[in-house]
Amino acid sequence: MNRRTFLQWLMASIGGLCIGHGLGQTRLPLSRVTLLEASSYDVDLVSGLMAAMGEDGLALSGKRVLLKPNFVEVHPGRPINTHPSLIRQVAEACLRLGAREVLVGEAAGHRRDPWFSVMNPDFIKSLPAGVRCVDLNYSRVVRVRNTSAYGALAEFLLPLPLLSSDVVIGLPKMKTHHWMGVTLAMKNLFGVMPGVIYGWPKNTLHVSGLGQTIVDLARCVPTHYHIVDGITGMEGDGPILGTPLQVGVVVAGRDILAVDTTAARIMGFDPMQVPYMRVAAWHLPGFGEHRKTYAGKPMTAFARDFQCLEKYQEWKLNRLKK
Repeated sequence: MNRRTFLQWLMASIGGLCIGHGLGQTRLPLSRVTLLEASSYDVDLVSGLMAAMGEDGLALSGKRVLLKPNFVEVHPGRPINTHPSLIRQVAEACLRLGAREVLVGEAAGHRRDPWFSVMNPDFIKSLPAGVRCVDLNYSRVVRVRNTSAYGALAEFLLPLPLLSSDVVIGLPKMKTHHWMGVTLAMKNLFGVMPGVIYGWPKNTLHVSGLGQTIVDLARCVPTHYHIVDGITGMEGDGPILGTPLQVGVVVAGRDILAVDTTAARIMGFDPMQVPYMRVAAWHLPGFGEHRKTYAGKPMTAFARDFQCLEKYQEWKLNRLKK
């Protein structure tokens, strides 16, 4: 890390610590986060999702909607990817809210063959009629300047299906991460970056500064809503080698950082200890608990202590009780 990058991260971290204390953010509207209970993937969530999106003011009538799930790798029995049932229900909710078209797009991180992700015939058959799937790994791209510039990349090459959609909804999986501690809505944005340009698994983004690039993408990629699949999460050595943990929650909201910090707390992590979240707090709304308002079940109903690698134990909320 060079001196310029170090100073950027230092100042942003200081800013994160000062959120709500004289920096004008107290005048911003509160970020709304909805917690939907689902004991299994058989639970009907369509009405609850429609209500959450409607109350959050997400206008879908006549719009082209892109759903961006998390498809990383294929290991039967491990909760690596966003569950197809949740993707189907979100697509159905969007159609009932008047969406003109619904796409499911992903640039899978490990598998070059799209048959292992959104182009799998069984997955396509599970979706509502008329919903199309697109492989973002091989899409045409548009150059977008990196106005955030925490990482080393001056620009991003974003897929055209993403930029041509009116509404982009992220559908991440609730998981631990062996390099970032936790992976949620912000980290899920790596999956919009075409593998033919950024490699498998997005090596260029890792080299340019993993945490820094997460913040850059959260600021530069146009997204409008985020729905975290926390019905069954992954703990331990995630995002691929971990083990299932039943949580029974879907976390939804417009503000990506508000959604991520809520999900992180449910997992037992202190968002202030997650570096990329702390830095993002300098730029994005909804970091502190005093900056959010909740709908649905209380967060305590879903609180878990996700097991994680030893190096992230100091990030856990339970350390504050010792």
